[in-house]
Amino acid sequence: MKVGWNELTVSPDGIDIDELLSDWRWLVDDSYSPVVITAMGDLFLRDAEGQIHWLDTMEGQLTRVAASAANFKKLMQQPEHAQEWFMPQLVGDLMTLGICLDEGEVYSCEHPPALGGELVPENIEPCNIYMHMSLQGQIHEQIKDLPPGTEISGITMKGPSLMDRIRHSFSSLFGR
Repeated sequence: MKVGWNELTVSPDGIDIDELLSDWRWLVDDSYSPVVITAMGDLFLRDAEGQIHWLDTMEGQLTRVAASAANFKKLMQQPEHAQEWFMPQLVGDLMTLGICLDEGEVYSCEHPPALGGELVPENIEPCNIYMHMSLQGQIHEQIKDLPPGTEISGITMKGPSLMDRIRHSFSSLFGR
């Protein structure tokens, strides 16, 4: 299935960026502002100097990708960048299988790649964007200093419960 930018991105309307990035503050300070949210749950953020950075939630990395928003717009149109950053083939495969996103959702791996999961349609499901960001941020913070291949016996979740975060996100989306 051919997909366009509407299917590859998620509207930031109504999204509380501070809440969204609360479990990523170990990597992203509060001076960053959102430019694009991908359907796969990654963010492109602008820093105070106007440079664009990719918050790759599967890898747990923040990478500078462009010197400016104008440069980023050009780069994201290039097939190699579009494939890496937005994963159009995977999003199209998910949509062909009838796995589509509702408002406030992104695609998220049930078994995160950072914990040995595969990036295949069978491992991906729609997920509340706040839940996705919280889970991925907490996982990556806990494993960031481990050598590759380290066996992980458990992950501990902190802060408000995920259900409280979901309730908050739905109340802000629907004005309750």
